[in-house]
Amino acid sequence: MKCILYLIIFFLFPTALWAQYVPNNALGIRLGDNGGVGPELSYQQALTESTRYQVDLGWRSNRLDQANQQLFKLSAAYQWVKLLDGEFQYYYGGGTGFLYQNVDAVNSGAEGFNSTNLLFSGIIGVEYTGIRVFFDTPLILGLDLRPEYGLGGYYNELIFDVALTLRFGF
Repeated sequence: MKCILYLIIFFLFPTALWAQYVPNNALGIRLGDNGGVGPELSYQQALTESTRYQVDLGWRSNRLDQANQQLFKLSAAYQWVKLLDGEFQYYYGGGTGFLYQNVDAVNSGAEGFNSTNLLFSGIIGVEYTGIRVFFDTPLILGLDLRPEYGLGGYYNELIFDVALTLRFGF
């Protein structure tokens, strides 16, 4: 009987830890190079106790030599989340997205162009959920690596994007 009690505690205790430290939703910012696009608005939604999806949206407008460039990037990833120790988790997964580039050659006499890329990406990272702010809302700090391969247009090579993430859980 004592053995069965220990087995029940062994299997239920990690579930209780998970529910205590990982919020179901998180919204924030992902600060990285992002393949030249820059920072992204980031949203995470839990699907099960150990899986979630993440959607990132980035936009950048800048001036090239004699042209204006606008980049718009939307990516989504399915992730598996594992508890490391207490308030530390690691995650990994993969996903897809697209990147749209518009170059408008205003004063140069050259032609502007548009391009669209299909992206395939992976993601691996760690996060800490132990900081509590505003009515016990967790602040999630993370560091991740997202290798991406783009098909066509802006880039069609493998790039590695390292980013610091800051999200509020709710």
